[in-house]
Amino acid sequence: MSEYKPHLSIGRVQRRQSSGTIEELNFQVGVNVLVGRPNVGKTKWLQTIDFLLGAPGDDPFAGAEETGLSEKYDAAGLELSIDDERFWIERRWREVGSKTKVFVDGDAMAAREFQQWLMERLGIPLLHFPKGNPMSGQTWPELSFRMLLRHIYRQQRFWGDLADKQPEGEQHACIIQFLGLADKIFTEEYGELVSLKLLSERLKASHENYGIALEALARDVLTESGISEGISRATVKTAERRISEEITSLRAQRGELLAHGRDQAFPSEGRGRVNELGQKRAACVVALEELHRKLEETTERITEMTRYHADLTTEFARLDRAAEAGFLLADLRVTHCPACDQGVQKVSTLEHECFLCHQTLPDEPEIEELGAVRIKFERDRLSGEIQEADELLRALRSGRERIQAETADIQERLQLVENELAPSREAVSSLVQEEVSALDVALGEASERQRQVGRLSSAVAAGAEILERVHEIEKKISPLQARVDEIARATDFESAAAELEDGINEYLTAINNIKPGAWRHNPVRIDISRTSFSIKVGARRWSAALGGTDTLYFLMAYHYGLLTLSAKSWSHYPGISIIDVPGEFSGEAIEDKENFIVQPFVELMLREEYQGCQLIITGASFTGLEKVTRQKLRHVYVA
Repeated sequence: MSEYKPHLSIGRVQRRQSSGTIEELNFQVGVNVLVGRPNVGKTKWLQTIDFLLGAPGDDPFAGAEETGLSEKYDAAGLELSIDDERFWIERRWREVGSKTKVFVDGDAMAAREFQQWLMERLGIPLLHFPKGNPMSGQTWPELSFRMLLRHIYRQQRFWGDLADKQPEGEQHACIIQFLGLADKIFTEEYGELVSLKLLSERLKASHENYGIALEALARDVLTESGISEGISRATVKTAERRISEEITSLRAQRGELLAHGRDQAFPSEGRGRVNELGQKRAACVVALEELHRKLEETTERITEMTRYHADLTTEFARLDRAAEAGFLLADLRVTHCPACDQGVQKVSTLEHECFLCHQTLPDEPEIEELGAVRIKFERDRLSGEIQEADELLRALRSGRERIQAETADIQERLQLVENELAPSREAVSSLVQEEVSALDVALGEASERQRQVGRLSSAVAAGAEILERVHEIEKKISPLQARVDEIARATDFESAAAELEDGINEYLTAINNIKPGAWRHNPVRIDISRTSFSIKVGARRWSAALGGTDTLYFLMAYHYGLLTLSAKSWSHYPGISIIDVPGEFSGEAIEDKENFIVQPFVELMLREEYQGCQLIITGASFTGLEKVTRQKLRHVYVA
């Protein structure tokens, strides 16, 4: 079997009671039947296997109707074979710190890590898939071994769907994974393509909503500017040009009006003095603005230097305290042992030997001088820096005083100019005040519209940037789409679906040969695409076409069909099926049908290409069933 791909099988399974007693089952490759009357624990053994294969939680019997099982058992393990390699898998749910761990040959793993380990060992590619519509925007989850196990292990309570309570998108991902197609479909390029498409759609919707809101906000501004068309770069540029021309015209009118008023108020020989005063006033205003800026910078610099000077002074004071402390503590001696805290006595008789460690003492003047030199050096350095800071502060304060004096002088000159201009202003304003005020109001309104149109221009540019991003993304989408479509065209969904379809119909034909008329429906047909799948009986979905017992046959056929994939080199089905057959199905006892539904699996696994595969199935008796490994449970657990 290893010439095709790795296969998984289960050997020895153990459960350890809290008392230390070991319970054990042994399975072989091929068909294993786990038989016994109701309530002998068949289902609980399969639940234990499921838990050992990485089920979440910290107890295989959590939620069980039977009470006390969690306390009765404290650990379980199984021998897992992947072709010729064997691994001991163990879980210890009563051991502190190990409840959620899976132990592989003694090495602890998190449950998710163990699932990834299994996938890698079985050669099943690790990938992410879209859960439902790829364009839904949901995060793509990892296609885990636990998802696949839903199709491998049929629990007794789940006989209504291919994998009960598993979304159809997840079922589709599991099936195409088994068919060896998932890694060709759910590629990184496909994920990137979906992400880019989603981003492009979001940007387009954002641009559309942005445009609607901008149109509503800009309508009044554009109408006032004489523009009736919708908002665009061209209309905004037109509005900007018209407003600019209006402002230029208003300013020219204002200048002409003032000049006319001046000509009326002053004779020609007195106009030169007014112009001169106007120039002086402008020069004073400019000089004052520059001095105010310099004064702010100087004041800020003085604040920084004052803070720096204070830090230096504080550091200098610390050094003074350190020198004083060194002088006071110099004569202190060790009176107690630092190890045992007992008092010590001076037992050394040598003058130049330490009484505690008995090492030769250095000359005291050298030690004292060393500390004094270091402190003196730091004090001299800080003293120099403090002196430099003092000089710089004096220079800055002197400069500030000079600036303040210049400011006062210019303000005085400005006041003189203002006083001399006042009569002229009054004369002119009496002639043109009303007209100038009207022009100033019009200029203010035009300037405000100019600012609003300027903001509109920025907003339109932002919208254009969104469209540019959309164009850039679509340039990336085009080659990606071509590659993804090419892969899809090259993927033979029909042939892969036909392999699973043939396996299912092979089983249904086999049970008809064993028991004529057992399957009275048309053959099963399977259609699979990149995004969906359907399984039909005749023209209807299988779940709608089949009744109770026929559903049992169909689901057994589904497991049989999956097992037939085990011999295909391109598939990723791991060669094992675990089926917990219910005691009753749709009100009918199943015991009479057991051999009949299992015999096709026995014949399948007798074929050479399926020698490494394994089926573990429960039942009441399987009386007379040959060429199987039988495990019979006898002890009935009653409430």
